Amino acid sequence: MRAGEAVSEALDPLQLVPGVRRLRPDDHFMILSETDASPMHVGALILLDVPEEAQAGFADAIRRQFAERLPATPLLVRHQEAPDGFDSDVWADLASCNLDALVAVQPHPGAWSEAELYAAVAALNMRRLDLEGPPFAAHVFERLAEGGSALYLKMHHSVADGIGFQTVLGLLSDAAPPAPPREGDAVLPDAGTWRVLAQTRFADQADLRAEQSARRKDALAALEAFKGDREPTPQLGLSGPTSARRLYATISLPLARVKAVGKALDATVNDIFLTLASGAIRNYLIEIGDLPDTPIVVNSARSYRRPEHGDFGNRIVALHPHLATHLTGPVERLRAIQASMAAEMRRTPHDEALLDAADKPFGAKDRRTAFAERMAGGKRLLPGNLTLSNVPGPAEARSYAGFRQLHNYPVPIIGSGRFLNITSRRSGDNLDMGLIVDAEKIADAGRIAALFTAALDELEGL
Repeated sequence: MRAGEAVSEALDPLQLVPGVRRLRPDDHFMILSETDASPMHVGALILLDVPEEAQAGFADAIRRQFAERLPATPLLVRHQEAPDGFDSDVWADLASCNLDALVAVQPHPGAWSEAELYAAVAALNMRRLDLEGPPFAAHVFERLAEGGSALYLKMHHSVADGIGFQTVLGLLSDAAPPAPPREGDAVLPDAGTWRVLAQTRFADQADLRAEQSARRKDALAALEAFKGDREPTPQLGLSGPTSARRLYATISLPLARVKAVGKALDATVNDIFLTLASGAIRNYLIEIGDLPDTPIVVNSARSYRRPEHGDFGNRIVALHPHLATHLTGPVERLRAIQASMAAEMRRTPHDEALLDAADKPFGAKDRRTAFAERMAGGKRLLPGNLTLSNVPGPAEARSYAGFRQLHNYPVPIIGSGRFLNITSRRSGDNLDMGLIVDAEKIADAGRIAALFTAALDELEGL
């Protein structure tokens, strides 16, 4: 392959050569910010209605399902660094993968109790994915004590954000048709050709980088007006470096209940989600004697994905509202949370401009050096004591390999320096939530889940 031929084919600036796609800096961030104590992936614990007589063959059915549909997803790839870090890292397409290894049955002599299932998911959540192969793993639980089977699927966060992950789940489900198989693995250019391709790309994007740089300067100037608006992240007894142990729990609430409370209180579903989390966290911190005088601050996100961005990659802006945990009344907290979130939303167009950056020569190398320094000692990279996310999910029923989905619980991650993540996702008529905690700091994830449910009861009783 001659360099000129490759350049003519690579019309998409993120495409290096056919079947090889560059990572944007936002996606690279998800690789560079990963540690053994904070793996960076997006996951779901999917409970399926699998009859007892089909449970022994469940794993093989899921493998066939994936084999037929993976070519339509961004998961059938491997990660490759550019020579010398001059260009961006890339994803290179694979024709196939070892699904016997990637879709693994978790052994059990009988049936998995809920406590056993959650303990296993918490442990598997801490296994980092090997990006030299496909950036996902699926763990099969054939028999559940309460009936049915379960699948824990996780995908590296560098592939896509939470909304992109939902798209992946849809592509792997029965709603999507089988995809044509790929003919072969993508072929990477040699180092010399790669550098020529990168130099051409950087030259073509010189004006774009200049425009983006000007927008970032304007955004930084505009953000001066927001200085002092955010509450500082308080220091707690639960603060400090995140350990490598987790506990997991789930919450499932009828969406109709949450919407009814929201309608009565002139609030969105997300407002109510944050308020329920505020009540649960406030009451838990009171129980352990660690409630600060200033409000708990959240690390959350807003998607800025637009049609031209495609379905995958990371298109999220960080939000850091407070949860008004210093206030006693639940409605008073709700109004304060709404005001804090509104202030965050006013600044996000400027934050988005800061993220909109085409890569530059040796950008990947420079990022590796910078993140090695920033990650030292398990420090917190962004404001916030904990993470809360409310991610859209399908309203329609979903199935895999013919088995009806009962629940689609998120299995979230804990970023460096935090102790808790609650992620909510619509699943049909329910809001299914996954709650994960640093086990060295919180001894009972189920207690926070119970307090979250009790907070909804409290709002309904007003």
